Amino acid sequence: MRKFRIFDNGGKTVDRFTLINSWGEVFGFDQNPFNPLGFGQFCGNISQWKSKATKHLGKRIDFIELTEEAKEFVKDRI
Repeated sequence: MRKFRIFDNGGKTVDRFTLINSWGEVFGFDQNPFNPLGFGQFCGNISQWKSKATKHLGKRIDFIELTEEAKEFVKDRI
């Protein structure tokens, strides 16, 4: 598997979790990203930014802390 980072903003926004994969692609998602009422979306590429500050995304979390559906979302994008 390639390296990636996951952040959790504690539910402050619909896209509670943020995934940044090794290519710099950024995805926002919630606990049920495949559900019609859930959220899972490509948000852009961080590699184009001069500053890669991620503090505003929340605390960094481990993959294991995600729901099974959210883990599948991440696996599909790394």
